[in-house]
Amino acid sequence: MAKIELTNDQLHLIQRALDLYSRIGILQFWTILDHPTIDNVIEKRFSLDRPLEVGDRTLRGEVIEIGDGWIKTRGSWGNGEEIREWTDVDSVKHAPDWSKVHEIRDAIRILGGEIACQATGSDNYRSGNASYGIHHPDVDESCRQAFDIIQVIRHEFWKANPDRKTITVDSSIHFTSIGPSVKVKID
Repeated sequence: MAKIELTNDQLHLIQRALDLYSRIGILQFWTILDHPTIDNVIEKRFSLDRPLEVGDRTLRGEVIEIGDGWIKTRGSWGNGEEIREWTDVDSVKHAPDWSKVHEIRDAIRILGGEIACQATGSDNYRSGNASYGIHHPDVDESCRQAFDIIQVIRHEFWKANPDRKTITVDSSIHFTSIGPSVKVKID
């Protein structure tokens, strides 16, 4: 049996990669929007490309003061409106024009539907929201194997979470593929 040693972060990356693989295999082409590169490129495209100034909207609220090595913003983080000081100045980014971001994401979703239409010859996928299920007979067995590996990984992280809930998808495993089950042990 093959073995691989990874950090928990690397295991999460494999989980995300397998998720993308299995979702593409069931014609969920819109999942490319969840890829961090694509997400970041779209948001950057519709964000100002200049240094922050007082009054600018950022992903962390409105800039109200800038100092040497810090930025203060006003925003809401679950406790009502408050002011926070950030010292990771390079990580405070302009907020994009969200209407344009959503417009592009919607267009990509439609293009994904067009890919599914071309692949299947069916107009049922034109909206970009329809897909095969994991048990569809045309879905390759490797997609189900990938999905089962995902389930095992996420269940292990669920078991390690002291605040876990029993009503979440990661609280149990329902194998969908044929073949040996995967064993995962996290740090």
